[in-house]
Amino acid sequence: MTIDPFAPLGRFIDDPDRTCTYSPGDTPGADCGAPATWHIMWNVDAEVSFACDPHMDRARNRYVFVDSHQLGPDCGMPSALWDLNNGRCVYPDEPSTAASAEKVSAR
Repeated sequence: MTIDPFAPLGRFIDDPDRTCTYSPGDTPGADCGAPATWHIMWNVDAEVSFACDPHMDRARNRYVFVDSHQLGPDCGMPSALWDLNNGRCVYPDEPSTAASAEKVSAR
């Protein structure tokens, strides 16, 4: 038996309410729908989803992913960027994001 360490991402779920997008069987009737507490980046293509605490524990125990952080006010908002260094989502025009970009370009 071969174990695949990558999560089966299934269908794209547009989730403006930021609910857990765990869906066994990848069907709308099976979606968790609990309030999300985590934001997960699954791969380097920046495919992301939201998870509640129990489903985040499941993701940690079963799958490989790029990063995760606790859900913040900018998570899932249009134009927000994933800040890997600080473990959160940010907007490109935030002063801390601009300072980080300047540090990277100065190297």
